[in-house]
Amino acid sequence: MKTCSFATVCWEKDWRLLLLDPVYLKVNQIENHCYSFVERLLIINNVKDLKEVRQAADRLVQKGVLTRYIVVEEIVEEMLSFFDLKRSDFRMGDDAKNYEGVNPDWIYYNALGPLAAIYSAMGDYLLFLTGDVRLDKRVKWIDRTIRVMEKREDVGVANLVWNEQYREAKKESYRTTWNFYFANQGFSDQLFLVKKSLFRQPIYGEIRPDSHHFPRGDVFEKRMFSFLKNHGFQRITYRHGSYTHENI
Repeated sequence: MKTCSFATVCWEKDWRLLLLDPVYLKVNQIENHCYSFVERLLIINNVKDLKEVRQAADRLVQKGVLTRYIVVEEIVEEMLSFFDLKRSDFRMGDDAKNYEGVNPDWIYYNALGPLAAIYSAMGDYLLFLTGDVRLDKRVKWIDRTIRVMEKREDVGVANLVWNEQYREAKKESYRTTWNFYFANQGFSDQLFLVKKSLFRQPIYGEIRPDSHHFPRGDVFEKRMFSFLKNHGFQRITYRHGSYTHENI
């Protein structure tokens, strides 16, 4: 039976919500997926007081909410080397000036969370959520999704509908089945389910010209989109449940 890791990431502006709120991480990010994850992993990204954040994470490990946590700065050199990346690869785009707070550091740190989760996860599959993503309702979708991904090697990524946009998800698809919308392209780093072995490889140097609808620069989303499309992978969206994303 295939296993799946859960991973989310925190940084300076959201770590208190994730680690101090008694419900948000435990219920809205983990339990509402209705799945027994092989591990529940937290990625600690760019925070000001690492000691304080570690102490909060340790308390959640002791309570059994988290299995373990990874501090990005402690693994970043070996991780980037493994993925054949360097900091200078994360360049700003021409449109970056249109977004508040976007600079080369933002582009860089934005990619480290999902990369660290892919690099560190133990499961055969990985469910990754950014810290500002939650499930307000319970959705039993992961078992069904993994079964499809095991049968169809051309399915590279799966996700829930985003922000109740069911019509948009259907519009972006070319085929609808009982449980899924199938699309020939598309990716979001807000929430994604992938087979770990496919993405724990040095594949993130591919950037297609038609990936520039992803704003701000050479972000993680642009790299994932390019790899998936270059190699003919499809995206499936579970059509009976949605996540909520609110920028923090």
